[in-house]
Amino acid sequence: MTKEEYVASIRELEEIITKYREQEKRLKEQYINENKLFEVNEKVKITTPAFRRAIPDENGRRYMDEECKYGFVEDYEVDNQGNIKYILARMNATGKKSQHRTYYTDMDVLEKVKE
Repeated sequence: MTKEEYVASIRELEEIITKYREQEKRLKEQYINENKLFEVNEKVKITTPAFRRAIPDENGRRYMDEECKYGFVEDYEVDNQGNIKYILARMNATGKKSQHRTYYTDMDVLEKVKE
């Protein structure tokens, strides 16, 4: 195999890879648009339910209280299991969207806030 043949083969592979990445991107966008629960810039309530702390500290195991916080949907992504994950911006003290992110776990409950 010469250098020219090698370079041509690599270019062909890169074209194929690019085509499949574009197809994957279109599929993700279609899946998100059909299955999303919240729109971009929509206000959501993030509720962390009460739970028993599994890691013992100096006080032993204890119950953690339910916690609520608010955020705004900025974007979406799909994980490897096909679950839609929302990228959330934190709500600041004045009730407006902050530039900082807020995070949630699979245990948390997301609810739409009616204004």
